[in-house]
Amino acid sequence: MYRDGPQFGGWQRRTRLGLLAAVSLVALASLWFVPRIALGPMYHRFADTRRMWGVPNCLDTLSNIPFVVVGVWGMFWLLLRSSKSSFVVSQERIPYLVFFSGVALTGVGSFWYHLAPADSRLPWDLLPLTCCFMSMVVIVISERISVSVGLWTFLPLLALGIASVAYWYFTELQGRGDYRFYLFVQFFSPLLIALMIALFRPRYTGTDYLVIAFGLYVLAKLFEWFDEQIYSLTGVVSGHSLKHVTAALSCYWILRMLQRRHAIESGDPSPQYATSTSIG
Repeated sequence: MYRDGPQFGGWQRRTRLGLLAAVSLVALASLWFVPRIALGPMYHRFADTRRMWGVPNCLDTLSNIPFVVVGVWGMFWLLLRSSKSSFVVSQERIPYLVFFSGVALTGVGSFWYHLAPADSRLPWDLLPLTCCFMSMVVIVISERISVSVGLWTFLPLLALGIASVAYWYFTELQGRGDYRFYLFVQFFSPLLIALMIALFRPRYTGTDYLVIAFGLYVLAKLFEWFDEQIYSLTGVVSGHSLKHVTAALSCYWILRMLQRRHAIESGDPSPQYATSTSIG
């Protein structure tokens, strides 16, 4: 377990771990009190439906290519011998491999979905996304709290993400689709990551890269929510297409962090971690 000092932010480590566990349990338990959330008839309708170069919904479809590029680039880089210097423990590479695999598969799945948006194609878009979300949670646990805890929770968290999509799909087939568990995975994961970053010291430099990636992810969600308004304003590109490109750029900054970071040194052989780092 990482020794980040008896206090960080004025709180004992045990208190911070307790807060993290309490927030997670309360958030998960609160789902039982949230009414069923259905997709609605407008879910598969996007602002830009233009067919170009023979591609249906062209820009929404082709804008997924950056996901594939970044995902394959990340996987390839992680398999290079030179990437070893970015990890203190070799097993820490595993969730990153799953993350970038998920990014590449998100591009493929979302490409397939946007060719003909429908419930039957949506799981191919959502499943790899959940692997990305859960992998990032495990990555931050490993690098801020404990490698062993991160790896121990990896498969259960992946299973939770996959189950959230499976639950929606099977309830949808039964005519009572319930999207709330997937929404929990999508929105609570970044909040949990932000909380861990705020409460626990990093083991590596490059925290600023994560902050940039998080900011780009938020921007991508804003583009998604204002899909039609952006398309009406520009007449050229929709918010959803911009969402794809911006989210892929967010993933690139995570790769960039790995390529530039190094373990934080200290006089104590036990890892001590700085609260923030600079891009360099």
